[in-house]
Amino acid sequence: MKKIVISGYYGFNNLGDEAVLAGITSLLKAKNEELKITVLSAEPAKTSERYKLNAVSRNSIIQILAVLAEADLFISGGGSLLQDVTGNFSVPYYLGLCWLARIQGVKTVYYAQGAGPLDKKWSQYLTALTLNRFELLGVRDQTSKKLLREIGVKNEIELTVDPVFALFDPINNLRQQIKGQIEVGISVRPWSVDYISELADALNQFARGKRVKFNIFPMHQGSDEKISLQLKKKLEAETEIKELSPIPEKALKSFSQLDLFVGVRLHSLIFALLNQIPVLALSYDPKIEGLMTQLDYLPLMKLENLESTQALEKLESIFAERYSLRKKIKEFLKLKKAEAEEFAELVLKEVDSCES
Repeated sequence: MKKIVISGYYGFNNLGDEAVLAGITSLLKAKNEELKITVLSAEPAKTSERYKLNAVSRNSIIQILAVLAEADLFISGGGSLLQDVTGNFSVPYYLGLCWLARIQGVKTVYYAQGAGPLDKKWSQYLTALTLNRFELLGVRDQTSKKLLREIGVKNEIELTVDPVFALFDPINNLRQQIKGQIEVGISVRPWSVDYISELADALNQFARGKRVKFNIFPMHQGSDEKISLQLKKKLEAETEIKELSPIPEKALKSFSQLDLFVGVRLHSLIFALLNQIPVLALSYDPKIEGLMTQLDYLPLMKLENLESTQALEKLESIFAERYSLRKKIKEFLKLKKAEAEEFAELVLKEVDSCES
């Protein structure tokens, strides 16, 4: 039985990262049910129960070394683990785990991640030094691939997709019911610029003359609730803050009856797309632009330049074209799911090449 250890931002009540884990494990298990997967998690008991996998504490060096000693493959990913914007801890922590795996002779895979921003010279050097020793590198967007090349990564880099696209299920994808109101989903997050007033103004103008309900989805429990409430207080139409299931597949279904979606967090946008909902993406990070460059028929605005008049125009545009856009999104999703499966095959080839 082959054994895999997966590292990422798991067990922190961030639904996007949990969906990444669900995507990776569902892809690998679908192709090899016999795999034994262990996850490094901030809450190993919850992770183990939720995904029916083994899990150990990401903060226990003893437990980490113990599972690596028996592992055939170490997976770093997915998400945007290697970035130095939110602090100086992420890069050395995640790369340090890779070195622990290498020291024990375990193969390493960089799984469909987004890279950066990497603004500090030391983080660029450490990232290149480490990734040049990986057996397989996969990034989810062209911007990440370009960045890794610029900082000195010379190994082959596979361009793939975010593992969350593996959760697309065209058979069980719910069709919208005929209803008497327009439902607009929203996901916001705290950031360094004040964008809530402009966003609220655009949404209020959009709702005038229409029967609209706004549904706000906090994607990161413990982080997004306060700013979600701030937005709710500024909205004039009926508004509800939705409590999402911590199980990604169940949370996905909460998006199914939306007509439009406005999102800041990357995986809130992907959740909407997985339900074939036209989106207005509000970018605070290059990873948002990395996703939206593949969807040039959907609008993108930067948070720091957000103006209510332009946002309103874009909302009205995707609302008018929502039915044709849903068809385009469905074709996009079929391609992305296939790409996610192809990269999983490459990962399993690395596993199969390991000595038993």
